[in-house]
This record gives sequence, structure tokens and C-alpha cells, in this order.
Amino acid sequence: MTEQEKRRRARARRRKRERERRRKIILGVSIFLLCAVLILIFIFAGKLRKKGSGAEGNALQGSSAHDTAVQGNSAGENANSMQNAENTANAAAEQETVSFTEADIHTGDLILVNSTYGYDFEANAARENLVNIRENQSYPYQVEKPEYEISADVLPMLDAMIAACDAAMGTTETGITSAHRSMEYQQNVWDETAMNYGEDYAAQYVAVPGYSEHHTGKACDIGIFYADGSQGSFSESRNAIWMRENCGRFGFIRRYAEDKTEITGISNEAWHFRYVGFPHASYMVENNLCLEEYLEYLRNNTSEASPLVIKGNTGSFKVYYTTERTIVKPSGSYTVSGDNMGGFIITVTS
Repeated sequence: MTEQEKRRRARARRRKRERERRRKIILGVSIFLLCAVLILIFIFAGKLRKKGSGAEGNALQGSSAHDTAVQGNSAGENANSMQNAENTANAAAEQETVSFTEADIHTGDLILVNSTYGYDFEANAARENLVNIRENQSYPYQVEKPEYEISADVLPMLDAMIAACDAAMGTTETGITSAHRSMEYQQNVWDETAMNYGEDYAAQYVAVPGYSEHHTGKACDIGIFYADGSQGSFSESRNAIWMRENCGRFGFIRRYAEDKTEITGISNEAWHFRYVGFPHASYMVENNLCLEEYLEYLRNNTSEASPLVIKGNTGSFKVYYTTERTIVKPSGSYTVSGDNMGGFIITVTS
């Protein structure tokens, strides 16, 4: 583990302790206020009872009918106040919450994996659901190696995107040249590239092992496959243009664009696509944002009270960022993704 990673994890632990301390303070204050409200209600009820007793005494002097009504009204107000207090307390107690673990920070469609934030193999070990592309694809396209795998929830959208691209191009040339990579596989890619082209070149085009998006099972490289078995340049093809403009419809983004090199740390790769899901992909494509920029925007500009609203063909979405480990459960359909940096992105369908 690098010193940078140790410092990052230490900061994460400190933030966790601070959030837990704030949570306990808030809980304590809430309990105190609820008790104070209940005490005030009982005091008020006692005064009403005394007032009713006085009215009953006056009734003995000749005003019994009127004062009996006053007593009845006071008792009714007292009962209503106590019932309202009980309803409020019950509503607070019954409010459903959702809690997240440390591992949840490092999992999900929107986790950032780059030269700074590595892929957490341990956190994702129990959540990986990789499937063989060739054996499970719903549309017949070329896959360079028979062992290539990708996440099961990503494959249907990958199939649909490639099918749509081929239909638009009027060919069947679109295929996959790379998909999920293990730590060992990425190490081999790095070593081979560095040996053939030098480490400076490798640093521009190949992620350091442990820091590759291909580890996630949500990234793939797309290529051109001709009928004679040879491969063409995807970067110079019409397919690349179509993919860049339409990938957001299928939940993908072109991860490493030429105008984002200083942010991503990776040179232009027209062939590398990453699944981030809906509605995030369409918003990022429409607004020319790379994943780093999108997560930074959510972190600095959104909250549960002030979410980013994204309108899509299937409805409207509210997206916001939080570092809290326990939140009130959103009403309706929602998804949660960690960002791999210390927080969570909540996406609510409305």
C-alpha cells in the first residue's frame, strides 16, 4: 500500500469518526427536544384540567350547563394535543432509513478508478457478477478473445449499443478488443507495453495495475473486425463518431477524450467506453463532462434538498451526493453508488 493510499484511508477513517460523532449529537438533541415537547404538553394539559375543575365549581352556583361544556372542550383539546404528540413521535420512530458500509463507498456504477483512486478488489469481490461475452451475447458481434468477460448487468446494454451502431453503419464490423481484466492481466499489459514502447508511453495509454477501469467489469475497448479476420482502426472509423455521439443512450460514456487528458491523466482513447448507467451517461455526454468532472459537480453542488434534476425519455431523475452513512430512505425507486472517494450518489426516479 502506497503512502498516498494510507493517507487517504486515514482521512476516510477520520471522516467516519467525525460523522459518527455528529450523528450521535444530532440524535441526542432530537431526543432531548422530543422529551421537552412532551413535558410541555403534559404541563399544558394539567392547566386545562385545573381550569375545568374551576368551571365545575362555578356550576354549583347556577351555571352548570355552560361550564360543563367548557370542561368538555378542555378535555377534548387535551386529548387532541396528546394524540398529535403521539402521532408525531410515532412518525419519527417509524421513519425508515438506509445505511451504508465502508465497502459500499467502493462499489457501484459510478465509482471513480484512475491514477489516484485504485479499484478495491476486496470490497467488490462478493459483488462481481462477470459473464462470458461470447456465450451470453444477445447480438452476434466479434469478440477478440473467447475468455473475455463483462458485468452481467452491463452486457445487455453493450449488446444493444453495438447492434445499433452496426445498423446505423450498415455493417457488422463492430466488436470487442478488450473487457474485464484481472490484476495479473493488467500487469502483463503494462509490462508488455513498457517493454515495447517504454514506460513513458505506457503511462500515457495503460493504467497502472490496480488502477485500471477494466478491473471494474464495466469498461471495454471497441474495435473494427473485417470479414477476412483482420482488424481496422476504430479511431478513424465512422463507428467511433457514432459511438461518441450515441453511447449515452445506452448508459455508456467515452471515458478518455482528447480534451480531457489533463483531467483523466490518460491520452485520447476513442475506443474505450465505460458503463455508468442512467441518467448519468446521457447527462455527461450532453454536457461534455468526464467522470471526474461529473462527480466533482455532484459533490460541490447537490444535496438531498437541492438535487440535480435530469429529465429523460422514461421519466425524471433526482441525483444528489452525500457523505452520510445513514440517510432517510427515498420514496419511490432509487439506486445508490459509491464514488470510491468517500461518498455516495443517490439517484431517485420520479
